Amino acid sequence: MKKGLKKAAVLAMAAAMAAGLTACGGETAATTAAKTEDAAKAETTAAAKTEEAKKEEAASTSDKAEVTFWHSMSGKNGDLLNSIVETYNTSQDKIKVVAEYQGNYYDAIAKAQTAISAGNSPDILQTGSGQVSILAKEEGILENLVPYMEKSGMKVSDFNPTFITGMSLDPTVADQLVAFPMGCSTPVLFCNMDLLEEAGAEVPVTWTDLSDISKKLIDEGKVEYGFTIPHDPWYFWMFVAQNDTKVFSEDGLKLACVDDGNGVDAMQKVQQMCKDKVMYFGPVTDSDSTCRGMFLEGKSAFYVSSIANLGNVDSNAKFQYSVQYVPKFKVNAVPSGGNTLTMLASAKNKDAAWDFLYWLYNDNAGVATFAAETGYLPCSTKISEMPVIKEKWAQNPNCEIAYNQLEYGNNDHMVMQPNNGDIANNVAAMMEACFYDYEDVTEQMNILKEEAEDILADLQ
Repeated sequence: MKKGLKKAAVLAMAAAMAAGLTACGGETAATTAAKTEDAAKAETTAAAKTEEAKKEEAASTSDKAEVTFWHSMSGKNGDLLNSIVETYNTSQDKIKVVAEYQGNYYDAIAKAQTAISAGNSPDILQTGSGQVSILAKEEGILENLVPYMEKSGMKVSDFNPTFITGMSLDPTVADQLVAFPMGCSTPVLFCNMDLLEEAGAEVPVTWTDLSDISKKLIDEGKVEYGFTIPHDPWYFWMFVAQNDTKVFSEDGLKLACVDDGNGVDAMQKVQQMCKDKVMYFGPVTDSDSTCRGMFLEGKSAFYVSSIANLGNVDSNAKFQYSVQYVPKFKVNAVPSGGNTLTMLASAKNKDAAWDFLYWLYNDNAGVATFAAETGYLPCSTKISEMPVIKEKWAQNPNCEIAYNQLEYGNNDHMVMQPNNGDIANNVAAMMEACFYDYEDVTEQMNILKEEAEDILADLQ
């Protein structure tokens, strides 16, 4: 009797628990089994649909012309460039651009040269504006873009003349252009406006103005240096041009700025600024970040560098700052820099590559967006008038100030000697001797002249 009661009690309890579970949203074994079977069927169906979608996508992709695009943008700029490529890919259904990072400009060029020899080169290659000549001087490496431009209604004159200097197989031939400027830059003067206000000074127009303001601030203990400037031969071309002379002779084989004395005079003026602590010439390693950091920390009142640093300064300055024209010696002059896009003559899908290039320079989501987001300058009038640029300039007038300085763009050194990059190390050595060690400028410039002219003669 007790056993029967106990068994009955257990059964009753089990029934009550089952009822309780059902009331609370629980399941019976039968329900669970049924749902498990349904879930398995659903998973199978979903997997089949996914596989079918993959097949459809693969079929769709196989019908597209594929363009391989090698670039040198990393970090935020790389993410931005990938986003722009994806925008293009989704804007049409005939072409797929595959963007691949290849290291710095020199690394990318070396890899491209190897790939060309192996017969598997990219279609489009990004390189530095100063490195275009490395490929351009080798016959049959770069595609002339002018015929494509003519079919699409583009003109060489659409681009700012400063930025297309050195982007031709032969600068004297009007119907050749082997690279489009992309991320375009010039040096600018970043000013700590709070310090200028404390000094009761205006924005400097000449290096003498800047020196006077800097000496006052240094004497008052407000700063350690007047301005910082990175270790880069780029600024040699700028200082020489500002002294109203040309670096090279008309044939590009002589250092005219040494022969006429004006280049020597310019370097002597710069050296004096270093001796007076008006100028801090950055270290060989991490030079730009060091110089920018000193400016942001208030150790200098000014910072001369590429406009490409605008975003970093804007995000980190704890004081009022402005972007201004670089001061001058005798005349205003700034060289250009940045990067370019080229189509290789060995490209397998030239028409598709051109379609992408055309879109980049004619759509608001292309190079215009790249310029607006990075701080680089618009490379053409059309791009400067696109909505994304106008919006950026309205938000930050410093961008437009930098663009207006292009009135004084000067790349005579590139026009007269496209191989100027081959003597960059010699120029850097001269600058180090004069600005670090205060060696005699005349002697160092004559050493540079002899070395440079030997190198340039060998390139003929």
